[in-house]
Amino acid sequence: MGPDEIRSQGFSLKELFRDVAYEIDYYQRDYTWGEDEVRTLLRDLCDSFRTWSADPVYLRRPHTAPQYFLGPFVYYEPSKNQRYLVDGQQRFVTLHLIFLQLRLWAQEAGYPRVVDRLNRVITTDGDQFSVGITDHDPVLRAVSEGRKYETGLGDSLSRRNVWARSQQIESQLVEELDAEKLHRFTEWLLDRVVLVGIRAANADHGYRMFETMNDRGARLTAVDLLKSHLLSHVGSGEDQLNAQWHEMLRELTTDREDSTAASRFIKAYLLARCAREGLDDDRRQIATNLNVWVRQNATHLGLVPERPDNFLRFVQDMLKSARLFRPILAAGRELKRDGDRLEAVLFNERNGLSVQAVAVLAAMGSDDQPSDAKDKGRLVAAYLDRWYALRVLQDLPVQSADADTLVHTTLVPLLRNCRTVADVARVLGDLVLHDAGSIRDAGTLGLRGNNAHQIRYLLARATAYVEEACRRPHDVLAYLDRDQFHIEHLWAKHHHRVEEEIPDGVVFRSLRNQLGGLGLLMGRENSSINDLPLHDKAPLYARSNVLLGIIAPGYDRRNPLLRDLIKTHQLDKTLRSFGPGESMTTVIATRQELYLSLFERIWNPQRLGMPVSLPTAENDLGEPSSQARQTTSRRRPATGRRRTDVAKMIDAQVLTVGTRIVLTYRSADHWATIDESGGIILTATGGTPYGRADEAGAVARGTKTCQGMNEWHVEDEGGMRTSLRTLRDRAVESGVL
Repeated sequence: MGPDEIRSQGFSLKELFRDVAYEIDYYQRDYTWGEDEVRTLLRDLCDSFRTWSADPVYLRRPHTAPQYFLGPFVYYEPSKNQRYLVDGQQRFVTLHLIFLQLRLWAQEAGYPRVVDRLNRVITTDGDQFSVGITDHDPVLRAVSEGRKYETGLGDSLSRRNVWARSQQIESQLVEELDAEKLHRFTEWLLDRVVLVGIRAANADHGYRMFETMNDRGARLTAVDLLKSHLLSHVGSGEDQLNAQWHEMLRELTTDREDSTAASRFIKAYLLARCAREGLDDDRRQIATNLNVWVRQNATHLGLVPERPDNFLRFVQDMLKSARLFRPILAAGRELKRDGDRLEAVLFNERNGLSVQAVAVLAAMGSDDQPSDAKDKGRLVAAYLDRWYALRVLQDLPVQSADADTLVHTTLVPLLRNCRTVADVARVLGDLVLHDAGSIRDAGTLGLRGNNAHQIRYLLARATAYVEEACRRPHDVLAYLDRDQFHIEHLWAKHHHRVEEEIPDGVVFRSLRNQLGGLGLLMGRENSSINDLPLHDKAPLYARSNVLLGIIAPGYDRRNPLLRDLIKTHQLDKTLRSFGPGESMTTVIATRQELYLSLFERIWNPQRLGMPVSLPTAENDLGEPSSQARQTTSRRRPATGRRRTDVAKMIDAQVLTVGTRIVLTYRSADHWATIDESGGIILTATGGTPYGRADEAGAVARGTKTCQGMNEWHVEDEGGMRTSLRTLRDRAVESGVL
């Protein structure tokens, strides 16, 4: 290899980390990826895996499946088994954390082959980590051993971030994939995901490449190619189009330098205004090759050579829309307290609903007044936020695919026809009227293996609502930060303390995790409270927030604003303190009712600006009357469909509604019933169904994970038991599924 010769090579992940240690040079920055970057990477990987695993040909012959390209990285290799990363540290560290979480799962599930494969990419010699950043080692050791890492004053920001992202990866993996599929996901990840390595000749050459990559110009993007195409057809208006194009880019990057803002905006604009209804191909092409889609659909867009003025009008319309969209774009980056009431935009971004941009642009008109455009954006964002909360409360999927379906198939066609703010409000109000389910469906909702992010969001909104009503300084974004505020269990994980009241361990675990048994507690307080009994730690809650503080007797005595809130909203029976003699069941049921009452106010459609003509209006306090609740219950259609294998088996009549299933763990049988939506209701607990077999099994067993399809069985009249997985596989083989 010559002194400055550059070579490239494709690596699968199993090849990339095999017997090689990666280090970083002094000029590299810290590990800085945040929630958004990690969430996007994991979601892309899981979505690609689901597409792959849905194809029976690929399952039979995995080597024929297309590879997933994760991007390039740059390195130099001073010795055979040692590489220094010039570019790619963020992805490498994140992949390493994914491997560690997958290995913990495989160890618990008893998959020695998967554990062995992961061992080979996690360490080089069984001890030294393959991604050898010394500062990260204490955190990686803790993650590897499945224990908590206690952050301290001496920890770097990079080390703290590694721990936070490891926790995020753990919860998101469980949210995205059933436990049964994690071993297939691991195999796919190691074998079919590839990076292209660009090899520098030596350290000096690598540093020069690093400088070039960070200081020099980038390649032409799809946005650049689209601009070039439009300029080539605009005729004498070339200078005007070019000027307006640059003005549009300035509008999109004024609040913060963002190299991807223009691409994301143009994609959203095309999807909102130009993509044809019902054509999934339009959506796919716009998402992957927007410039190619514009060229190939020139006639549909009116961009034909004989009409050069149309090219200019096309850009002018985008420019005007970009100006109107700018407040929405800014609101998605930071919480602004300027009276615009656009906080739902930021919440949606944090909850993975970035597709809201498409719905907002569909509602806007390029000639709207700025105030009208902002009001339309606020309404659309509020509707999506309410939709998200309602889905969480009903224990339904809230993955990106669910939001995409809502936006592209329901919202965009309706919002394109809206002209005024009133039109948008009316359309969204009509949708609310026909939304399936109710907040009251969440009577026993709680923390599950895969919904920590969603439960935190509900707790954060309720906590912020009460703090604001009491005119206390608060920061809802701090509540959403898992490092600043922890999800606190009112009852520690000690069944023996309440065994007389609740003999069944399954009931205790389910009850302890219910929303009514949870709150948000400052991290520094959580470490001091530890696992004290509730009546001992209740006085310490007073330093955190009203929703936790109220538990302590006498908390409201010197808080007239709190007393006013309780009186005005008739919360005296729920927003109250508890004496040491009150049972666990009473406390949790009372606080569950409190949370649901708060959610009804927070996501009240009329409060959000959507007129809903229900036959029974809310009372003057903005609270649904008892008559309204009864009417809502009568008019509510069946809960939305799940996408789980159990739900598909119900639809295909492989299973019937009401089927009883059983899981045996440590010689004890745990029974459950399958409901009409494919949910699983534990016989011991009753109440809200668990959305997935994994979750129900984990609660029944009292373990962190469970391969539900393997462990839940149907028992026939003769006592023979057949696993749900076997029933599903037979149905697939016979063509029923």
